[in-house]
Amino acid sequence: MGLPRGGAAHRFTSGAPARFELGRYRLPLAGLGWLVIGFILVLPACALLATSLVPSFGVPLGWETMTASNYAEVLVRQASTVRAFRNSLLFAGSAALILAIGVIPVTAVLERLGRRWQRLLGGVVDLPYAVPGVVLAIACILLFLRPLPLIGSLYATASIIVVAYAMRFFTLALKPVATAVGQISRDLDEAAAVSGAGTLRRLVTITAPLAAPAAVAGGLLVFMSAFNELTVSALLWSSGNETLGVVLFSLEEAGLGTQAAAIAVSTIAVVVVLLLVLDRFGRRLPSGVLPWR
Repeated sequence: MGLPRGGAAHRFTSGAPARFELGRYRLPLAGLGWLVIGFILVLPACALLATSLVPSFGVPLGWETMTASNYAEVLVRQASTVRAFRNSLLFAGSAALILAIGVIPVTAVLERLGRRWQRLLGGVVDLPYAVPGVVLAIACILLFLRPLPLIGSLYATASIIVVAYAMRFFTLALKPVATAVGQISRDLDEAAAVSGAGTLRRLVTITAPLAAPAAVAGGLLVFMSAFNELTVSALLWSSGNETLGVVLFSLEEAGLGTQAAAIAVSTIAVVVVLLLVLDRFGRRLPSGVLPWR
């Protein structure tokens, strides 16, 4: 069968996911799964919500005691928490945008390397995510404390937090794009090369458009992870550069648990909305790009 004139269409293909017939154990195992989900997700979220709606710890939740003052306090009145929301959106969004754009050429280069180099560099990329966040933060302090050529010293600036987020969550942006690029037929690249297209042009016209949806999905994963991050930010934040994780921890340590719960519920709402958007967007992506699809 010949190709249609004027170009060729390319579609990702993937095998069907493995399925196991559970038979009579299907309903008991499904019930057990929902029970586990309830214990590890639903109950803690309900506890946070109930705590955020009472004026102080120890006050039972009821129609007479229910109040939205904690949300008004942390979302409107307190300058530090309002600034933390803005900073977390900015820092997490910047890291997600940088990685979503930069990960495509990095993945294209990795695809051209041998399997041994791919495993080695993949382990290097995974390392910042695997080590404790405090360790990564100390490494960033030691690296950026002294002035570096062209950029100077990043210590006690917002840039060091963005760089640390990009280092820590690089692997989350890389995996979806690597899966998508790995499913692109090499025939497209070879045909473009035979036609005289250079490496950069093939990257811009073939790899980038096909991998762009996966890059967006990876960027959203990075944003959701960095938005509530604490361990890295705890050592890298400075005055005016507080993040949500730092402010939430500070409020809890100060005995303002109800306000901390209000911040936690607000961040959960943001993450849930992003998850719904990402899941809906993921229906157009090949299998394996998103971890849960």
